[in-house]
Amino acid sequence: MALDMEPQIDKPDRRADRRARTAQELVAAAQRVLAAKGYHGAKIADIAREAGVGVGTFYLYYPTKEAVFLELVEVAATQLKSQMDDATSQGNNPADVSRRRIQVFFHFAAQHRDLFRIVFGHDASFHDVVRRAQEMFVTDIVDNLRGGMEAGIFRRGNPDIWAQALVGMCIQTVSWWVEHDDVAAEEVAGQVAGIAQNGMIA
Repeated sequence: MALDMEPQIDKPDRRADRRARTAQELVAAAQRVLAAKGYHGAKIADIAREAGVGVGTFYLYYPTKEAVFLELVEVAATQLKSQMDDATSQGNNPADVSRRRIQVFFHFAAQHRDLFRIVFGHDASFHDVVRRAQEMFVTDIVDNLRGGMEAGIFRRGNPDIWAQALVGMCIQTVSWWVEHDDVAAEEVAGQVAGIAQNGMIA
């Protein structure tokens, strides 16, 4: 499933519109090429060809293959954040919010499995990308945990440590899961949410 690359344009300027569309096409093409060939197998010429532009045009927008890949990850992280916010906007029970966020995370990963395999798979080398992306979510998790603790829904603890532990658990689990197509996203999300909320003691 392709990411929604619709550009946000403040002014109806034709030149800006054309540039935004070209950038959008390059990022969408990068997603398709990376999915087919992997990060290391993909070439800038492949991405430019897929987007229907010359290599010179590619360099007008992105100095390296890594740059367009980082843009792709940024778009994905922003969309994931938006979906998580939408999924949790209808309720304020911290336990439900936590569970729904985990479900949205793994559902999104299932839709964009190729991208997640590149970012989180066993050959992944984009640790800085992962760290920057997870920073988008940690603050919301801390706020939810703190609210749950104050309401007596969660036991007392350090919400900063808990947030890092929850993010780490999800990332490690998804890095394993993207290599196991036989395991459903719903099962993974349910198991992770169960451990996060109920622990492991019978």
